[in-house]
Amino acid sequence: MKEIRRISITDEVVGHMKEMITSGQCQVGEKLPTEAKLCELFQVSRTSVREAIRVLQALGYVDLKPGKGAFVANSEERTSDVKSWYDVEDAKFYDFMEVRMAIETLAVRLSVERASVKQVRELAQVEESFAGAVRSQDLVRMIMLDELFHTKIIGFTRNQLLININKQLLESFRIYRGDSFTNKDVYVNAVEPHERILFCFQTRNAAQAVEEMQKHLEITSMDMELIHEKEQKPVVNL
Repeated sequence: MKEIRRISITDEVVGHMKEMITSGQCQVGEKLPTEAKLCELFQVSRTSVREAIRVLQALGYVDLKPGKGAFVANSEERTSDVKSWYDVEDAKFYDFMEVRMAIETLAVRLSVERASVKQVRELAQVEESFAGAVRSQDLVRMIMLDELFHTKIIGFTRNQLLININKQLLESFRIYRGDSFTNKDVYVNAVEPHERILFCFQTRNAAQAVEEMQKHLEITSMDMELIHEKEQKPVVNL
């Protein structure tokens, strides 16, 4: 196992931990080493390890069990569950966005009302990391942290049905996230909405949070529509 010498790059921690999981070094259901042990193995700070684990959780590689630690998730089981929900003929981007609009506006209202002070701080850390990834144009981290921002909001609801539905949609929607963040205007447009949503958590304004989430998703839909139009525009040879 290689040491990570550039401790500020969380991507490297994510990459090494993914390798541990996909190579079979850590088996499905097995508890991952403690934060202290991972810090020692990779020669990084606890902050880097914690952020890497949050990213891996969002990507479905890790399950976090309160009071017990991080465990390797069953990816095959997750993929099977996802297909049973979204495997429909001709499912399009706007189908997913309509579902997201319903789920995430409900989730953000419940989350603002239910999130602990500690959880709001966690969300602020994710938002700060996402903004940093945008500034450095780090595509991989932008995708992972955008997903993590929205996943945490749904997790804060403590509504297991919402949490499960979100997990089942993530795998398929990740394709669209990747497509959208390849366009500079799209990922820049995501920073301010995240900041406004975070502010609603900090001020406990659930009604405003619903409005901000709706605006955020509407902007995402419009951005993707513009990308689609550009791709469909015929090339004229002069």
